[in-house]
Parts: sequence; structure tokens; C-alpha cells
Amino acid sequence: MAQHVMGAKHLAMGQTGVAVPSSNWSVFSNVALMPTDESTVSFYVFRYAGIAEITDMAAAFSYQTKLGTLAAGAHRYGFNLFSESRFLIGYKNNLGNFHYGASIIYNHVFQGGTYGSASAAGIDIGIAAEITGGFWFGARSTNVNQPSYGGTDESLPRELAAGISYRVSEDALITVEVVKDVMFPVSFRTGLQFEIIESLFARAGITTHPETYSIGFGYAADRWRVNIAIQQHNPLGLSPALDMDIHF
Repeated sequence: MAQHVMGAKHLAMGQTGVAVPSSNWSVFSNVALMPTDESTVSFYVFRYAGIAEITDMAAAFSYQTKLGTLAAGAHRYGFNLFSESRFLIGYKNNLGNFHYGASIIYNHVFQGGTYGSASAAGIDIGIAAEITGGFWFGARSTNVNQPSYGGTDESLPRELAAGISYRVSEDALITVEVVKDVMFPVSFRTGLQFEIIESLFARAGITTHPETYSIGFGYAADRWRVNIAIQQHNPLGLSPALDMDIHF
């Protein structure tokens, strides 16, 4: 799977997001933490090491109902000779400070020439809780049904992630996560967000396995937000990202 954590904000904060509440991109990072006070439309692009052929593009939409929050998302990685696409629908609700959600994802992989394509459907689940004011715990599990592409033994990635976020003050947020893909080593991730002046944010983060460093900035207006980020991946190099949200 290509870049799993969507959104330039999350990328700048060390690809953290499993415990960050009310994010427009929670439909990808932890469906249990989707916003509950507004509906949103979001767009995202991430270019790996400046190479056009390996670019992530994503969009997300969330809508508030009396029965909970509904969401939809789409993600595409690659170019005409190879691409991975995901289309998902999600739902979240809460019981007091305990939040829960699930999403169904249709995954499609395409290979050029005579190699063809294949697809599979996966299920993600997420939980979260506000332990105390400004201190959140979140966890997610991806592809819990252990799907495989077509009639092959090519399984979709399965991942467990858990983390915390803490609002140190009105201006500062810290995140820490542990992520384990069943095929790869444990990844430790941490990020920081600081409000420089009203509505203008600076961010930074690091990850292990793979080793990355990232920085970014964001601006929040009354009805829209924009975020930019740059990630340094060792040894691939620099990769830029941009997202924009509209909320109503």
C-alpha cells in the first residue's frame, strides 16, 4: 500500500494521526476520530521524491447525521503502468468520551501490459477516547478480515497502530504513535504542532522504519484550511505535500 496516512498536516507531524481528534483525514488514519461538529471536503497530493509517476492523490468527504458521522474517501497512487486505488465509506459515533468507527475499503491494483488487475475489499476499525481534557488515546486496525487480491496469495497490508496526543497548551499539540505492519518492523512516530500566531501553525515530526523527518505549515480560515509539508526520507530524498479543506 502506498502512503497510508493522508493529509499534509499528518505528514508534517511524523505521519501521526491515529490519536489526533477532529481531523478531516481521520477517515484514513482513524475513522473513530472524524469530526462531529462540521461537514468537510478535503483534497490532498503528495509527490514522492519529486517523481511525477509516483504521486499520491486523495479526497475525503464527511457529513453529519443524527445517527453519527458518515464519510467517503478515494486514494490513488501510481501512473499508467502501475497504480493502486482505494475507495472507502466510513461511519463513526461515540458514547460519551468513547469514540468508535469502521470503514469498508475497495482496493484495486492495476499493472500495465498483459499483467492485468485485481481487487479486494478490506475492513478497518478504530477506537479512541479522551482520557482527560486535551489528552487522547487512539488505535486502529487495518484489513481485519485479512483480504487477498483475487484468487492469489497476495494479501493486503495489515497494520496495528496505537498512540496518544496531548494538547500541552492552547498553542501546542504533541503526538506519539507506535505502528506495526505484519510484514515490517515496528515504526515509532512523533510529531509537534505549534500555533505561531492566530490561525498560523508550524509542525515537525520524525519516524523510524522508515527513517523520515518532516516539517510543515498550515493556515486555518473561517471556512477553509490549507496545509503544506516536506518530508525527508532516507535515502529517497525530499517529498512535498499539499492539502486543502473546506468545512461547512
